[in-house]
Amino acid sequence: MSNLKIPIRTCISCREKKEKKLLNRYQCIDKSLSLFSGNGRSFYLCNDCIENKKKCEKALFRQCRNKSNYFEQLKNLVE
Repeated sequence: MSNLKIPIRTCISCREKKEKKLLNRYQCIDKSLSLFSGNGRSFYLCNDCIENKKKCEKALFRQCRNKSNYFEQLKNLVE
C-alpha cells in the first residue's frame, strides 16, 4: 500500500500545524465573517483558539485587515 499524505494546515491564531480535518475554515467578505464558500481567500482556526477571545480577535483583525465585530460573528457561526 502507498502512504497517503495527510493535509496539514496552520491555525492563524496559535500558528500550530494540525491536520486539515481538525481545523475550521472561514473567510472575510465585505467586513463579515462566514464559512468558506469555495471562492476567494480563506483561513483556518482550531477549536481551542475559538474559545480564547483575546487571541482569536487579534488574529481575525490581522487576517481581515480591519477592526469589526468578528468575534461575535464567529460565535454565531460556531453555534
